[in-house]
Amino acid sequence: MDGGIDFQIQRDLLYEQVASQIEKLIASEALRVNDRLPSERVLAERLGVSRPVVREAIRVLSSRGLVEVLPGSGTYIRGFTAEVASKSFKDYLKFKDHLSTFEKLHEIRGTLEVEIAGLAAERATEEDIHCLEAALKGQEIHSENQDEFTSYDLQFHAALAAATYNELYEMMLAPISDLLLEFRQAAYRFNKEGAVTGALLHHQNLLEKIKQKDSEGARQVMRAHLKQAEETYQAEFQSHSNGDKPTGQD
Repeated sequence: MDGGIDFQIQRDLLYEQVASQIEKLIASEALRVNDRLPSERVLAERLGVSRPVVREAIRVLSSRGLVEVLPGSGTYIRGFTAEVASKSFKDYLKFKDHLSTFEKLHEIRGTLEVEIAGLAAERATEEDIHCLEAALKGQEIHSENQDEFTSYDLQFHAALAAATYNELYEMMLAPISDLLLEFRQAAYRFNKEGAVTGALLHHQNLLEKIKQKDSEGARQVMRAHLKQAEETYQAEFQSHSNGDKPTGQD
């Protein structure tokens, strides 16, 4: 091997190194959410790099959702949030076919949301129960409106996660919320009556189990709820593959 070879890999990725340093400062909370970053010029001087390198590093961090550039104001830290994780997760899954995506999400839900239901039954306060009741009431009122109904559906599941009082459950559930919304809407379009009736029945039963602090009962209801969701989407996917039209569509 030629001993005179000059490896330039690190230099070529200098903007990534700068972005990585800023990420570490965010993770360590040396830079906090809503903090304003120094200007490009100041950062370039402190880091010993050019302003274009800093600019590219900021672009990378912005694409990851870690900073926000506000024209005329500056660049602000947005931090590691569920939204950041959600974007990365969705960016990965958008290249997968829908059936494969749903099967993977359902597998995750089978582990995650069943345990969430059980813990919510053990730990939910009166305030948590009020939040669940409000989400369920929203579904009942807006059962004829796809967007509102499915939005309240997500709120119900988010309220369950909040009732565990373990923020990691909320953080793990939040990134898949947008993807789950897409599947819920597909189920609603395919079989509105079945989707509405099934969701309301299972949510009503879940709420009762939580009020009774019946953790195992809540887990059983959630398993049944997820099983119905899987069967509905599988049927919708098969119908779509065969060229059929969703129920109620001309």
